[in-house]
Amino acid sequence: MRDELLLGIDLGTSSIKANAIDRHGRSLGIGVAPTPFAAGAFGVEMSTDALFAAIRAAIEDLGVLATRIAAVGVASMGETGTAIYADGPSDLPLVAWHDERGGEIVDELLAEFGEAEIHRRTGRQARSVTSIAKLGWLARNGYDARGTWTGVAGLTVWRLTGALAQEQSLAATSGAYDPTRGEYDREILAHVGLDSLVWAPARIAGTALGHVSAEGAAWSGLPAGIPVTIAGHDHPVGVIGAGGDRSEVIDSMGTGEPLVVSWTAAPDLPHPAWPGQLGDLTVTAWPGTPRHMLLWETLRPGLATRHLQRALRVKRDDIEFRAIRVEAEPLSLETLVAMQDGRIPAEVLELPAEEAWAATLEGYASASADAEARLRELSGVSGPTLLIGGGLRSRRWVEAKLRRARHPLAMASEREAVSRGAGLLAGVAAGWWTPEQYPPADTVPLSTVVPTSDPESQGALRRG
Repeated sequence: MRDELLLGIDLGTSSIKANAIDRHGRSLGIGVAPTPFAAGAFGVEMSTDALFAAIRAAIEDLGVLATRIAAVGVASMGETGTAIYADGPSDLPLVAWHDERGGEIVDELLAEFGEAEIHRRTGRQARSVTSIAKLGWLARNGYDARGTWTGVAGLTVWRLTGALAQEQSLAATSGAYDPTRGEYDREILAHVGLDSLVWAPARIAGTALGHVSAEGAAWSGLPAGIPVTIAGHDHPVGVIGAGGDRSEVIDSMGTGEPLVVSWTAAPDLPHPAWPGQLGDLTVTAWPGTPRHMLLWETLRPGLATRHLQRALRVKRDDIEFRAIRVEAEPLSLETLVAMQDGRIPAEVLELPAEEAWAATLEGYASASADAEARLRELSGVSGPTLLIGGGLRSRRWVEAKLRRARHPLAMASEREAVSRGAGLLAGVAAGWWTPEQYPPADTVPLSTVVPTSDPESQGALRRG
């Protein structure tokens, strides 16, 4: 039917979005509900019931559009999930990916395997954000870690369809999954005490994992019988939704700033490393395809600027405006990483407020430009750079990027890239299109967006 729509659900850290898109990839309505994370006795978490209530609220916010949905795709934050028993979800809390629990698990893994070996096995560093760090902590603190593990996207698919599944890019956030072989590492799991836990099979995004059951329809208000897929981890899915492709470097400007490139894995070659530099270079899946992505995930500009804003006691809009014409030397990557943890160096606070702000944004532009050059060397990607994400609202930040551009720059017009990407992968599950044959997303050359009189920037603008 021509009036059918696709539903992309984005289970984000701060909000849950339900985006109804049409056959042209255009959003006709977005339902929103806050993600019910809350600080508890041990850290930040939410219950399964609270998550389900929030998802239902977001879908209900769509109104009558929910009755026209022909397929559903679910994208989510990584790492957070739970175990499901034969009779339903466990009572494990859904621990936030950024929660600090599990640090001792990481220390034990590093002592047993070593950093290089863990990276060889999983394509990423051992970090407390991984699922196994959180699960290991729960298992050692009285929780029953049995059943079948899946992330919050898989949990949502189970609630809608009764099917148990996982997706490859989300499986990669577990900390015990080899994204090139598509297998969980039993030795790592055994060392953490999680070898008896069943891990839901990781499938390619866009695979129809089940169909909305009568019970799922009654809960969600969606039509029964429509296909449901897991679209994947929010960063890779946002690349799809924003119109990024394998020829580009995609720079996602937001609270975090991952840089993404397409990468072709070879069975006889190790996962690419990032020796001698700060940074977490990870391997994950390119949603909907057997290809892979490299993500550099060190930068957290939203955290650093939030801490700086509080320290300077200024309003964001005011300081953004005051910093537009200010020249400043970029802060070092080491300083930026400290600021992300809330440690603002005295020498930064001694600067005039607008200069401190400008120096921070210049620092992030410099760090991402250096990382981009390295990613291009590792991957062979030689096309343009596509800027996506909410950070595009900062003119000062974009100007800093233009000054350092070595390749043509464009920005994505789509602001709800993750939920749109999830909807596009729902279209694959429904048979509307094949992977990577999606309706196009609008992009704009930055030379038409950010005028400047700076000679160095003019060079970058001409290249764009």
